Amino acid sequence: MKLILGSSSRYRKKLLENAGYTFDVVIPHVDEKAIKTNNPYERPLILARAKADAVLPLVTEPALIITSDIVVVGEGKLYEKPESKEEAREMLQKYSNGLNPETVCAIVVTNTQTKERFEGVDIAKVFFKPFTGLMIEEFIKEGSPLERAGGFGIQHPIMQPYIHKIEGTEESISGMPIHLLKDLLAKAGY
Repeated sequence: MKLILGSSSRYRKKLLENAGYTFDVVIPHVDEKAIKTNNPYERPLILARAKADAVLPLVTEPALIITSDIVVVGEGKLYEKPESKEEAREMLQKYSNGLNPETVCAIVVTNTQTKERFEGVDIAKVFFKPFTGLMIEEFIKEGSPLERAGGFGIQHPIMQPYIHKIEGTEESISGMPIHLLKDLLAKAGY
């Protein structure tokens, strides 16, 4: 059965390609800011479902649609994509000072024929070494923090030397835990 990635994320696309999957991309149009919940751990699954709902009417052939969302949680609150360089700088400084962000990544696999869904959530945590001021400024300039939940990207060469350890998988932190995806696709009969 054909695979469709319902995402505009270049990081998710690259992770799927690197894992050897062949797929088409359909970009879901969802106003993510309009979707609210008091529990940040529930938000990625709610958003992944909304993305699946947005893509489903656009796919007319038998396929499995893969949608995903990730949030970063720190201090019990949501750390979304920073809206400014100053906000990115504040987030990065908190990580440098010992805040260990958790990533909560949800995947929903939807069968276009049966409308059946298979879904799961994967949580990972990053522990950083203290950042230098120069590193923070370089990452803001070169690392696209405004495109990233939590304002950080562990795969970026500027940030990699500052990773102390990871609990969970790098793919989960990057927005597509391949081990979870494989499990969900298997349950969907792929």
